Amino acid sequence: MLSPSEGRDPVLSAVTLIVGIIVALTFLFGFGNVFSLALRLGVPVWVAPLVAPAVDLSVVGLLIAIRSLSLRDAPAEVIRPARRLLLASSVVTLALNVAEPLIAGEVGRQGPGRAG
Repeated sequence: MLSPSEGRDPVLSAVTLIVGIIVALTFLFGFGNVFSLALRLGVPVWVAPLVAPAVDLSVVGLLIAIRSLSLRDAPAEVIRPARRLLLASSVVTLALNVAEPLIAGEVGRQGPGRAG
């Protein structure tokens, strides 16, 4: 085991950085989709940016909680409801992220300036 004064494994650091970047970009993608959907549905501009992070942070919180419970050898009866809530939150997140492109009729459409 490495002491705090020793450096971390560079591969572990690189993987952690890459995963962090992917999570951040995914969050921004979802934020933009849900923000656009909220505005389209008439949600006030000052409320719209609060919707997407609430759903995304619920999923992140549940992932962390389930992992923590698993590491502490919690019984399946304790973890099962959290997994069900995670599944429901994931479905809501997916629905919110695909609703705006579906409503706008832009599913699978290439953006401007792309050859195709």
